[in-house]
This record gives sequence, structure tokens and C-alpha cells, in this order.
Amino acid sequence: MDCNSGEEMVIKKGFYTTVLFVVFLSQTYATPHVHAAPLLKIDNSLNDIIILDKAGSSCTSGGASSSSLVGNDNLEKILRFYVGKGLTLAQASGIAGNYKAESGFNPAVIEGGAIAPDDYTPVSGVGFGLAQWTFTGRQQPLMDLAKSTNRKITDLSLQLDYSWQEMEKGIGNFTLDEYKKVNEPDEAAFVFHRDFEASNDSREAIRKNRMDPAKEIYNTYQSSIKDGSGTSPASATCSGDGTSSDFLDDGSFKIYDQCDSQWGSTIYGGSETICQAGCGPSSMAMIITALTGKSVTPPDTAKVASENGVYIDGIGSDWSVSTVLAEHWNLTATKIENDVAKINEALRGGALINTSGVGSAPFTSTGHYITIRGVTSSGKWKIGNSNGPKGLEDSKQEWDPATILSMMRQGNVYAISKK
Repeated sequence: MDCNSGEEMVIKKGFYTTVLFVVFLSQTYATPHVHAAPLLKIDNSLNDIIILDKAGSSCTSGGASSSSLVGNDNLEKILRFYVGKGLTLAQASGIAGNYKAESGFNPAVIEGGAIAPDDYTPVSGVGFGLAQWTFTGRQQPLMDLAKSTNRKITDLSLQLDYSWQEMEKGIGNFTLDEYKKVNEPDEAAFVFHRDFEASNDSREAIRKNRMDPAKEIYNTYQSSIKDGSGTSPASATCSGDGTSSDFLDDGSFKIYDQCDSQWGSTIYGGSETICQAGCGPSSMAMIITALTGKSVTPPDTAKVASENGVYIDGIGSDWSVSTVLAEHWNLTATKIENDVAKINEALRGGALINTSGVGSAPFTSTGHYITIRGVTSSGKWKIGNSNGPKGLEDSKQEWDPATILSMMRQGNVYAISKK
């Protein structure tokens, strides 16, 4: 599906051949079994019009792109990504100092200076990307992640996500727990090179090309990126102002499991079950139950969604799931920007957020809906996740907004509130 025009395409339902062709393309080129965000967006308020929403989907119909990272350039995006993961700015600067030496912060660089095309296949023995991953043992998992999340191998967010996966599981001599003990940016650069990069650079080259740049990076950003943030400068002013929102209590906010034995096998719309494809209705069921005080379950919302054309066979819930279900239960659904400050403002105003994303937890590699149910006094988010026992555990955690924001679909963020 080519969506490079950047404009909405409006197609009358009466033109059956055109509609069927669009549906065919969406199912041919979209990632199979995506539960969160198909290319076709059906706006039921227009009755006989199908809208292909450019804001709703990247052309790849898949993973989070670099555009969803926060920062003015690749360096700032890299720093905010790692600080958003819980590293200090000094530790993030140590990583960035190494990336400067390896790739100049360019995720498409091939060893020797060539720039890789988006469909490039890394070659064992030849470094590639931010960290110049060189051998099959580290290149293949990067390619696998690109494929599973439908992202280009040259995508910055993909490579940052992959690097974090390596750090979390431990790679070579690198362990995240040990790295977090480092306090100074130049020391961090030295340790990251020794344990993660492990190049053949001389000690002098390490100091000149990695440690000194790490100190410079740290000094440049220490006034604008605070430890524990990771959000954009505009959003950071509202991310942790000491004011919490409603619906934070784990005991009172109802978390639904879409695979619950009571309804998991119930058919949702077409050929799939609520367990397979019902994350959208399940997320909205949590929201509706919380805002109305009534017990509204996933089969209740799935039935209404199906009756109103929200389900697309083989793909999942159309983005209209938020507006259709909110209206049915006399609530208001307001589309808002993918912005921490805007989302926090809505949460503190008593709204709940229905959104979708793709990637790692709390989302899935094929796409998944979650509820953002509250912001704590320290600026962390609490969520509602219907993805089985893992989703329940995710729902008990406090999440850094930057982590979730980096994987959220652009254009599919709805604040649900009482009328």
C-alpha cells in the first residue's frame, strides 16, 4: 500500500470494485493478524464513506518509526531514548560517545562509510548500523526484529530497541546492572566500549574518539535532559508536576483479560475470536466500566463494535473502535496528539486514553491496544493491558511515558471522557 501522498483518500462505498481492491491491498501488504491498526479506517459517522487515514498509518503498516522518537536530531533522540529507559544522562552519553565513533549516529552506515538502502541485508564480517554490529550472531537478531515489527533495517527506533534488548539480556561482557553503577560519562564510554562494542581501538583512540565526545555530549545536554525524564522539552514541563490523576488504584480499576475463559472463544466480527483479535474492544471495556460505573465486558463491546463495522476480517479493530464504543455508551472520544503533555492533561482532567502501538511490551510485535489509565505524581503512566497474565503484570507497573510513546501509533490516541 502506497500512502506517500500525505492526504486522506475518500472512496464511496458504491464503487465496490475500488473498495475491494483497497481491501485486497491492505490485506496483502499489511502485517498479518494486526490487532491494533489496519490501513483502512472506517468512519461510521459518514455512513457511506471509507477513509484511508494518512495520519493513522505509516506506509509500512507496521512498527514504530524514528518519527515517534523524541528529539531534534539523532543524537538527542538516542539520549532521550536511553534516559527514558532509566539510564542516567551520563550513562546515555557514554553510549552516544561510542555511537559517534562507530557510526556518527547514522543507523544506515556500513563499515567503510557507505550508506545502506532500506532493504539492506547485513553481511557477516562487515559492521552495520549505530553500533556497527559485525557478525551474524548479532546481525541476525536485528534482522529478525525488523521483520517481526515491520520496520526497515535502517530505522533508528528499531536499532535502539534492539540495542536495549541486547543490554537487558546481556551481551559479551556487558550487563546492565553493572553499567548502571557507572557515574561519569567518560567512564561510561570506556565501560561500554570494553564490554559492549569491544573494538580493536587503542586506549588513546578510545579516549579521543569515545570518552572525550561522551563528556562533550553530557555537558551539552545536562541542562535540558534530566535523569528520569526522556521526554521532549515541551512535554517534560508537564510530565511530573506532583499532580496525579484518577484510576491509579490497581484494586478498583477493572483489568479485563481478552482470553478469559468466559469470553475468549467468542467470535468477534468475522473469523477470529476475542482472544485472537479483541484487544480494541477489551481496552474500551475497561474504560467504559471505569467511567460509567457499569460492568461492561469485552463481549459487550465486541458485539457493538462488530455491529458497527469496526472489525476488519483478518486484521482486527479499525481505529473507529474508540469513537464508536464511546458514543454507544454516551461518552466522548476526542482525538489528541501523540504528546506526553497533552495526554497527561487529559488524564488529569478525568479522561482515559485508548491507543494502539507495535513493538515490545506493553504492546506486541503485530499491534495491540492498551488503556493509559493514569499519571502518577512523578509523571509515570499506569495502563490497562488485556494481553493475558503478562498484560495483568504490565498493568501493575509504572511506565515511563517515553517508552510507550516511542511505540504508539501516530494518530490513534483518543481521550475518552464523560459528556
